[in-house]
Amino acid sequence: MSEERSYKVFKIENGTVIDHITSPMALKIIEVLGIKEQGIISMGMNFSSSKTGKKDLIKIENVYLSKSQTDIIALFSPNATINIIKDGKVVEKRKIEIPEIIHAILKCPNPTCVTNNYRDCESKFVVERHNGKSTIVRCFYCERETIVTPDMIK
Repeated sequence: MSEERSYKVFKIENGTVIDHITSPMALKIIEVLGIKEQGIISMGMNFSSSKTGKKDLIKIENVYLSKSQTDIIALFSPNATINIIKDGKVVEKRKIEIPEIIHAILKCPNPTCVTNNYRDCESKFVVERHNGKSTIVRCFYCERETIVTPDMIK
């Protein structure tokens, strides 16, 4: 039995829309961006997508994320897109690009790394390779290379 469903995603007048998020990464992205306390956040998860099969969507009302903020999403969802909305219209469509250096977001998987043993030492990673599906980073301190996974998020 086939059931037809309508999806309702409310339009926002002003703010940022993050679309085409790899499912189920929306909650992690909200955590990484540190936007839990900013604006009203609407989120949809597991929507059907012809491009990716499943996708998530985040709408943040009255908050305009900067390019440097949204580029970090490429670590976890390389095909995500950003729309900046003003007065109900898309005023900017932005593709995300992975940053060259990643500060304080990831935890080094090396238990003896200085970043895991001293509170005042903030993690820093250099992006070595990124192929659209996975990202390999190198810890600036211990030089361990690793593939970025969601469990590395601090």
